[in-house]
Amino acid sequence: MIPSTLSTLSTLTALAAIAAAAGPARADENLLRGPFPFRKDNQVSAHVLIGTGQGDTMSGTKLAFDYNYKLIGGFIPLWLDFGVNAQLDGCRGTTSAGACSFNSGDVFETLGGVKWTFAPPIPLVPYAGAVGGLVFAFPNGAAAAAGVVVRAVGGANYFFFDWLGGGLQVGYSLGAIGYDSTFVGSHTYAVLDIGGGVVFQF
Repeated sequence: MIPSTLSTLSTLTALAAIAAAAGPARADENLLRGPFPFRKDNQVSAHVLIGTGQGDTMSGTKLAFDYNYKLIGGFIPLWLDFGVNAQLDGCRGTTSAGACSFNSGDVFETLGGVKWTFAPPIPLVPYAGAVGGLVFAFPNGAAAAAGVVVRAVGGANYFFFDWLGGGLQVGYSLGAIGYDSTFVGSHTYAVLDIGGGVVFQF
C-alpha cells in the first residue's frame, strides 16, 4: 500500500513540475518578437498626460481615452480615431479665495479624426494622428465657454501580446474658445501634453 501511494505521489509531483515548467514556456512563446501583426480591427487606449497651457490656456492633468477602428490594413494601417480628453484643474479643492488664477479650471475635449500606425521589425508600433472637435472650458472665476480645437498626436506603443501594449504619447491641441467678458485673458486655446498609457486591441 505504501509503495503504491509513494508511486502515485511521485507521479503527481512529476506531472506538477512538468506543468509548472511548461506554463511559463507557453506564456513566453506567446510574447511578440517580430513586427506587430495588426490582426484585430478595434483598439481602445487610456493615457495619463501632463498638460501645459500656453499663454492664458489652462494647465493640468489630462486623462485621454480613445477608440480606434481599423479602416485600411497593410504596412501603414489607417484607423478612425474618436477620443474624449478631460483636463483637470491643478488647484482643484482649494478653498481660499483668490488662490486660483483666472486661467485655471477644467477642460474637456471631444474629438474625431484619423490615426496612422507603422510596423517596424519589432513589436514597437509608432503612430501619428490628426483630430478635431469641440472644447469645453470651465475656468475658475469666469463663465464656462465652448470652442473648436484641432489636435495632433504622436507616440509609440510596445506590444507584449497581440492585444496588449503600453507606451508614450505627446500631443498638441490648438483652437479658440468663445469666452465672455468674465474671462480676462486670451481666447486662444493651446496645450502641449505628454505622458503614458495602455492600449488594448480586440
